[in-house]
Amino acid sequence: MAFNVRRYLIRVRGGQQYLPVAARLVWFREDHPDWSIETHPLHLDIEGGCVVFQAVVKDAQGRVIATASKMETRDDFADFVEKAETGAIGRALAMCGYGTQFAPELSEGDLETGRIAYADSPQPLRGDAAGRAEHAAEPTAEAMICAACGRALRKPQYDLSMAKFHRPLCPTCQRHAQQAAP
Repeated sequence: MAFNVRRYLIRVRGGQQYLPVAARLVWFREDHPDWSIETHPLHLDIEGGCVVFQAVVKDAQGRVIATASKMETRDDFADFVEKAETGAIGRALAMCGYGTQFAPELSEGDLETGRIAYADSPQPLRGDAAGRAEHAAEPTAEAMICAACGRALRKPQYDLSMAKFHRPLCPTCQRHAQQAAP
């Protein structure tokens, strides 16, 4: 059975569609169960609160298919180490074509200017920590739409759904998602 991308898409700021890294991984594993993704820190400064991770996608013969890196800081995310590793994986998978059309970190404008956006933060961002925190704190009305049925969500519903399901779901669709989970 072919991977159903539409099932995993979420809407983010500005109404853009985004395919989360977890869904890209599912798709990748379905297509290439014998391929690998290796990650390792290029720079790890826990005390200073900064990490850079690299992810390398290899085929079954060990040939490198894609390489990507991601930097995060404690100022931006409490779980900055995990966020950097996930971001590096997401970027490497996008380089392999998994969710590329839904990967704002690969938009032409960013590539033309040499700026690659934040892999797991698809909303438009200012370049500083305050800008990222500002955008992460308050979702727009466009973002607070159920990814499954299109119903508008209230802020508490949105926050709970994002924390639990990593995508905006109304209470009814949250119940369906819980029932469908193994």
